[in-house]
Amino acid sequence: MEYLFLAIIIVILLVWVFLTFRFSGKKELKKDKKSYYTKEIQKVSTLPSPSERIMRYDMIMHHILKDYGYSGNVGDQLKAKPRMIHNLDAIWSLHKLRNKLAHSMDIISVDLLEKKAQEFEKEVLKLLK
Repeated sequence: MEYLFLAIIIVILLVWVFLTFRFSGKKELKKDKKSYYTKEIQKVSTLPSPSERIMRYDMIMHHILKDYGYSGNVGDQLKAKPRMIHNLDAIWSLHKLRNKLAHSMDIISVDLLEKKAQEFEKEVLKLLK
């Protein structure tokens, strides 16, 4: 009876370890999702306003991270430190700039916004690789 109980415990532990490793790996986006987001990024890249592009890239990033399984708003998603983001500090900086554009009356130079919009585009495209 003791051995049966011990065997059941071992089997449960093995199943738990298997499931933990099986589902904790990096989730991949399907080709059609990657294609969809690539097209959306290309559409956004043609917008004349760099501040509008920054806002849209942030929204696209949010949806990509959601598809990777990260829930909450962009801040919550970034706090989870997604594995597919190689430069988390850069992404945080770009997201904070997006928040500044959305919630502040501060004036930011068009040159800086253009540079940051291009940087945001590159970082969002990296999420699709």
